[in-house]
Amino acid sequence: MNTYEGLYIFDDKLKDDELKSVVDGALALIEKQGGSVLGCKKLGRRTFARPQKKREAGIYVRAVFNLDADKISPLLAKYKLSEDVFRVQICRGDSKSLEFVAQALEEKSAEKEAAEPVAAE
Repeated sequence: MNTYEGLYIFDDKLKDDELKSVVDGALALIEKQGGSVLGCKKLGRRTFARPQKKREAGIYVRAVFNLDADKISPLLAKYKLSEDVFRVQICRGDSKSLEFVAQALEEKSAEKEAAEPVAAE
């Protein structure tokens, strides 16, 4: 299995809870192909340099995952059929991809610690 980075663009009109379910669905396609998602991070809303398909902006999400090389083409074909994914670009990952995964895991654990209530003494 190889490590890949995927940059996904979703509709900017999605609310946070809707975005989470759409991203989970897009990443579930990777797992259906036999891969595993190592990390995922929302990069935020960005305006396009010029309108594309009557859209002015999109929500960018970066994901790092492991998948066999021969499964990338079928995965991209499924994303083209999906109405939820506006654009996707997948490229082979490198050492910076693994650094991204480590950073995303640290941020996720920090969020969990911040969300846990502190016990009163």
